[in-house]
Amino acid sequence: MTEVARTRGGSAEVERGGIAEVAALGNELTGLFTRLGITQSQYAYRVHLDKSAVSRYLSGRRLAPQEFVDRLVREVEEHVGAPLRPEAREAIRSRRLEALRACNPAEYELETLRGELARSRRDAERVNRNIEALHVLLEHKESEVRAVADDLTRLRLDWGAERTALARSQEELRSEIARLREDLADAERLRLEAERRGEELRGTVLRLEEELARRRPAGGPGELPLEEFQRQIVAMAEAEDFSEVARELIEAAWSRPLDEAAELLRWLEGSDAVRTMAGMFATNVARLRPLEDVLAFAPEVRRRGGTGLQVEWRSVVAARITERNAAAVYLGLRDEGTFSDSEGDRVLALALRRTRSDTEAASLVSAALAGTARPVRLTRVMDVLARERASDPLGLGVLLGLAERGRFDVAAAVLALVVGETSELFDGLDKVARLGRRIRELDSDKIGVLFDLVTWLDDTKVMTLFAVRLLHAGDDALLHRLFGTMEEQKRLDLLDLGASIGLRRAVTDWRRSRRQ
Repeated sequence: MTEVARTRGGSAEVERGGIAEVAALGNELTGLFTRLGITQSQYAYRVHLDKSAVSRYLSGRRLAPQEFVDRLVREVEEHVGAPLRPEAREAIRSRRLEALRACNPAEYELETLRGELARSRRDAERVNRNIEALHVLLEHKESEVRAVADDLTRLRLDWGAERTALARSQEELRSEIARLREDLADAERLRLEAERRGEELRGTVLRLEEELARRRPAGGPGELPLEEFQRQIVAMAEAEDFSEVARELIEAAWSRPLDEAAELLRWLEGSDAVRTMAGMFATNVARLRPLEDVLAFAPEVRRRGGTGLQVEWRSVVAARITERNAAAVYLGLRDEGTFSDSEGDRVLALALRRTRSDTEAASLVSAALAGTARPVRLTRVMDVLARERASDPLGLGVLLGLAERGRFDVAAAVLALVVGETSELFDGLDKVARLGRRIRELDSDKIGVLFDLVTWLDDTKVMTLFAVRLLHAGDDALLHRLFGTMEEQKRLDLLDLGASIGLRRAVTDWRRSRRQ
């Protein structure tokens, strides 16, 4: 054992750690590491770890994973050309178990059970070898008995001393065989007991692993207790080691249980030393954790986060939206208590700004609303689709895509926004003319879908406004096709002809031409 390992708690390295057991392990590992004669940076490069992680493990500020300990032992053994003494290995193992018990009792229990399971397997192997040896010995003794019996048969007429001696030898061999069979039966019972105990331990280990896997998303068993972790964060911030603070919080964002992540966010916002890190921590939760965790964490952001934090959070969540997960995100962000879609609406609108084509935008909206009835509110989504996409300034491309995917409700809402009385898109004749030009760019089938959608609307005002916009666009052929579609579906009479003298005249002229 190294000298430094025998002075638990007595060095500056130990004093730097907040948990004595973790610091003592770091002290033990530091003594082992010094035998390599290299810097921490060199070792970090060698084992493909971040230098800060190596520093934390050796200084006792973070519990070293078992993989790190095992690798360090192998490196030292290869360097010195000899294995560590058993007592040195045992000291390291004991230190780590003590540190693990202080940091995470559940993981300590699991590690202990794994050790018991390994010992149980070794015991079973030893019993199996003993059974094999007993079988060989028993076969040998039985062979000897058969040989003695053959000798007795040959001497069956001789009542002399030699026969008596052979008989005595035969009895002794039979007694020895009986004892061997008893030993074999005992060994078989021991094997069955070892196998039963091994199965029990294996089942317990598997159950505990499953439970801890549900509780902890990605981090290792060496996480410091939350209060100690917070004290370390404050100490590093007071020392102005903000790069280390950032690294620690990034790791905590993905490795801490979700309830601890929520508590950390609340603590960061209330801490004068690290309040500015709250937004960074929250966005890393959104960026690094599984989507179900992100959605479960969203109420915490809404409750605790300021406006800036919420904006950053939504932007990161929106960047993760795909057609495959859009429905889960949209539904997961709905507030069922108030029947409000506002959070899902905000995030979906941000995701739509990232789309590069009408097809992509329509597919994303359709995927997000899959299996839902008409949304309560999609104000921001509608604004993006109708007004904020440079590739589709009138929203016709995406509303046609929505209609083709069966979302006539959303397509109609976009259309209503596009042609509404307050729409700035139609201020001035040039902007009105764009509608005609945009429709003429569509193929005949898409024009048919558009006019079917207009006709399908129950909103007389929107139908009338669309017809007026098309009238002012100056394309009689398109206008007459619209009138024909509405006439076929018996909707032409629903137009409010009193709202526009020009529209009333156009409808009258079209009907007159049809009668001629």
